[in-house]
Amino acid sequence: MEDHNILPRFSKSELTLGSLVGKGGFSLVFDLVSIHIDEVFDISKSTAEARRNIAAKASDGHGTPKYVLKMLRDDLEEQDRAKGVIDLAVEARFLRKLSHPNIIAMVGTANSDPLESRYFVILEKLDMTLEDKLNHWRREVNKNWQIWCGPFGYCCANSVFMRNLWTERIYVALGVANAINYLHHESIIYRDLKPENIGFDIDGTVKIFDFGLAKRLTPDDRTASGLYRLTGNTGSLRYMAPEVASNQSYNLLADSYSFSIVFWQICALSVPYAGHNVRSHAEFVIGRGERPKIYKSWPLSWSMLMTSCWSTNIHERRDFVEIVQNLTEEYNTLISQSGQNPTDIKAKKKSKDDDIDIGLDRGVRRAYLDENGDTILMDQSLGIV
Repeated sequence: MEDHNILPRFSKSELTLGSLVGKGGFSLVFDLVSIHIDEVFDISKSTAEARRNIAAKASDGHGTPKYVLKMLRDDLEEQDRAKGVIDLAVEARFLRKLSHPNIIAMVGTANSDPLESRYFVILEKLDMTLEDKLNHWRREVNKNWQIWCGPFGYCCANSVFMRNLWTERIYVALGVANAINYLHHESIIYRDLKPENIGFDIDGTVKIFDFGLAKRLTPDDRTASGLYRLTGNTGSLRYMAPEVASNQSYNLLADSYSFSIVFWQICALSVPYAGHNVRSHAEFVIGRGERPKIYKSWPLSWSMLMTSCWSTNIHERRDFVEIVQNLTEEYNTLISQSGQNPTDIKAKKKSKDDDIDIGLDRGVRRAYLDENGDTILMDQSLGIV
């Protein structure tokens, strides 16, 4: 990670952009192919050195970009443009001061005012998102859980692989929790935790990114109840805490709710609340407290972590100190179980033709085992259609 004390600033004319690799509501992300330093933009010896250092690292030596450039879209209406400018400025302000292995690093910015529409930031390049990784895990489960064993249903074709896959998934969840725990220690609420904002670098390290909705909590916003007067309906509805969606006061534990939904998704490899539209989500999830289905053979500790963190009662939720501690224990347990069959820690299923329990709920089996190996089928027993 680069030195945040001297953050290099560049002119757009010094940069050669490559392919468009990402597109958000307000921004575009391009590969940064190369940086050609123009000395006219050097303002001191120390900044010149920092600029050249980043320029030298822009490629891995084989033509593969190591950084990306994030900039405002040029097709936005005036109101959205104003929002986009603020989001990018907020993200730059936070990333300038943050330094954590599970948070994306900002290595440079534009040499213009952050509130100008031409402003941009230079970020380390990520290889894929958690959304991509979830799809990869689903395909791998299909490949390694498809041997028919007669009256005993489906048996695992590669038990070692399946155990390792669970270990990887818990490790990813732990990395995400570590990042949010770091933010909370800095009194920063993230407010937009979802698979699309969680990525992996080329080495496979999980990192959260997109800090446009992050906010530092201040005593001025705090109410007598210990909650904060903050903007409601902020983030993505599927992962949004009920109190945020209801425009009530909230605190850091709103991120705990979002994490519990992401953690469930990592475990179930299914999309939470997939059958709900905005109206039904408001009625059943926010109004009636409906939550994703917990599978009985998931370890009790996993289920308790999810259910406590997505509790409607904010004060029942675990903070990220506890979440990190819990997941560290779970990860160490999985590592220590190297000689065990991973079906011992998988959600259970029942054979369609008999009632023999072999480690995975029938609904989950149907969700995992599409005959083509790629399409994931849904089933009402998942509680998400």
